Amino acid sequence: MKPIKSFLFITFFLLNIHFTIGQDVIELPFKPVDKDFIELTKVLEKIDGSDDQKSIDLSLEALSKFKDPEIRYYLMFWELSFHYAKVKQFDKCFNILQKGQEEGFCYFMQKEDNPFPEYITALEKLDGFDSFMKQNTILKEAAAKTAKTEFMVQLPENFNKNNKYPLMLILHGGIGNIPDLQINYNSTKLKYEFIVAYFQGSSLAGTFTRGFSNGWTGRIKNGYDQIISKYPIDTTKIILAGPSAGGARSIILGLNDMIPAKGLLLSFAVLPSGLDSTTYINSAKRGLKIALLCGENDWAIKEQKELGYNFDKYGITNRFVVFPDKGHEYPDNWPYYLDTSIEFILKEK
Repeated sequence: MKPIKSFLFITFFLLNIHFTIGQDVIELPFKPVDKDFIELTKVLEKIDGSDDQKSIDLSLEALSKFKDPEIRYYLMFWELSFHYAKVKQFDKCFNILQKGQEEGFCYFMQKEDNPFPEYITALEKLDGFDSFMKQNTILKEAAAKTAKTEFMVQLPENFNKNNKYPLMLILHGGIGNIPDLQINYNSTKLKYEFIVAYFQGSSLAGTFTRGFSNGWTGRIKNGYDQIISKYPIDTTKIILAGPSAGGARSIILGLNDMIPAKGLLLSFAVLPSGLDSTTYINSAKRGLKIALLCGENDWAIKEQKELGYNFDKYGITNRFVVFPDKGHEYPDNWPYYLDTSIEFILKEK
């Protein structure tokens, strides 16, 4: 995971960002992520930070191949603009953002109060920047008018409507989107044994860049109710999951029994406020089980240790794994840890 995206997982959870909030919750048609793009992201992940020019070359080659707007946005913004900026080719950085804007993309960019991206101060000096930012605002405001909380449901291979399946409901972090979750939450058990629901918030940070905002608990519950009314779900086997702030939101939903979860699968989660001893004790009585997976170099590790301590203190059965040399990110061989955590949560005493 790119460090800048990892940081943004939580930024939007903590800061008061100005968003337009959609009120409806809708199901999107299932759309698999392009397999070639998944392989490309793995290659880019491995070389990220070590060879900016190679990342640029691979991203440009991919940009000439892929026509899917979600993939093109990812390549232009998260890959090319950041790598061009790192090698101080700010003119090319600006040009690729302008190209994306011509294709209708808008970006999360701000000059005041925690400037983002960091390279924005260099772009401000370039001709055409002010008009670019004005158009970015126009595009963002137009897109925000139709933004809604959305979910996409993935059915297991060899799905049989006469069987009931466990459900994993996954929330993205501070910012994110459904394709990111599809790429990162991909394992044998999820593919063959689960119905999986990926959720993205109604708050628009940029094209294909979402956040959850005030009232999110009611909208997730609304989506959950839609899912169990439409699909053959075993409601005794609900797992809530998510990275970073998505993990914090899973904790809020699960410990407060807003969704009747069997367990929580938390990836480098942050500690939400408002939890008291009664909340933990009642969760233990319900038999809630929790898998908490963290990196030893995570800036949130102190909070994660506090969570693990509270789970033990109040009798919540838990699996707390800390990965050496990892930060606020998924561990190596993540699908294995997904499946072993699922096994832990669903195993009967």
